[in-house]
Order: sequence, then C-alpha cells, then structure tokens
Amino acid sequence: MKKTLLLFAVAVTLWTSSARADANADLIQRSYDSEAVGKVADSLSVLDQLSSPRKESYVVTLRRAWLLYRLGRFAESVDVYVRAISLAPGAVEPRLGILLPQLALRRWGDVETQARAVLKLEPGNYLATLRLAYACYNLQRYAESTALYRRLKDLYPSDVEVQSGLGWSLLKQGKLPEANVEFRNILEVSPKHELSKEGLKASGG
Repeated sequence: MKKTLLLFAVAVTLWTSSARADANADLIQRSYDSEAVGKVADSLSVLDQLSSPRKESYVVTLRRAWLLYRLGRFAESVDVYVRAISLAPGAVEPRLGILLPQLALRRWGDVETQARAVLKLEPGNYLATLRLAYACYNLQRYAESTALYRRLKDLYPSDVEVQSGLGWSLLKQGKLPEANVEFRNILEVSPKHELSKEGLKASGG
C-alpha cells in the first residue's frame, strides 16, 4: 500500500511539473506573439504569469529588460539588464542589451563601461566598438572616437553610420578637409542623409 501511494505521489509530481512547464512555454510564446503584433505592454504582462523559478530565469529576465526598453521605461530596463548580467556574467548579450537604455538615458560613462566590458569578453565586437566610439564622442574625447571609427571603417567601409561618426569626430577636432571628404562620400550613396548634410555645411561645403 505504501509503495503504491509513493508511486502515485511521484506520478502526480511528474505530471504537475510537466503541466507547469507546458504552461510556462505557452506563456512565453504568447509574449512573443503579442510583441510581434505591437502589443508590447501585453507581452510584458504575460511574463508576470510565469511560475517561479522560470520567472526569474536568465532568458525571461533578459526578455523583460528588452520589453521595458521598448516601452520607453529606460531606467527600469537598465536595472533588469543589470540583473540579467548578474545571472550570466560571462555573456555578451545582456551587456550589449543594456547599452540601448543607457544610450537613451545619455549615460555616456555607463555606455563606455559596458562597451569595454563587452570588448574584454569579445574583442572586436562591432556594436560594442560602435557604441564606445559614440560614447567617447559625447564625452568630447574626439581623438579617441576618431580612432575607434577609423578602425570600424577599415572593417566596414560602406557603413554610413561609421562614416558619419568619423566625419563628425574629425569636424570637432577642426580637421575640416578630412571631415568634408567623409560627408561627401556618404552623400554620394545616401543623398538624404541629414547628419551628413549638416556636417558638409559645417565643414565648408
């Protein structure tokens, strides 16, 4: 009798765990489906229905941080990304993710810190280098931003964002002829690029 009850209890536990896992998977899928049709707030609220410990898992925490960013709740997004980083300290993706709300909040020093952390984990990472260059630019360290943008341009010669960053970094250092060349090159392939139009005008046309 005792053996029968024990087997029954084990079976119930296994069934309950399986049902909970299925329910969590369905909720996560609903979150993705809601985001796909633009219902970002609904996508976030669905995550609150997940059971523990799934709700506190790395993947769900990372997703929550992303959705908060999409909703414009930047400070909250940063806090949740910090939690995701603590759950996966060797991962690149949460450190790249946190750059988005930090950029939105204009926390240039924090952007620099996280970008350098990514580059320590993955030297040469494109996005980290690009964000680091932009942070240095906004911190008025134009020689550093120029060097970073030049490095990226060598690797991605057709990248308009990189060329524009380089042009403006040169412009801020008073290197007008060099900046002018960058802006002209951009406008040859992207004639509606507003920042390059402004840069071209500021560098003497």
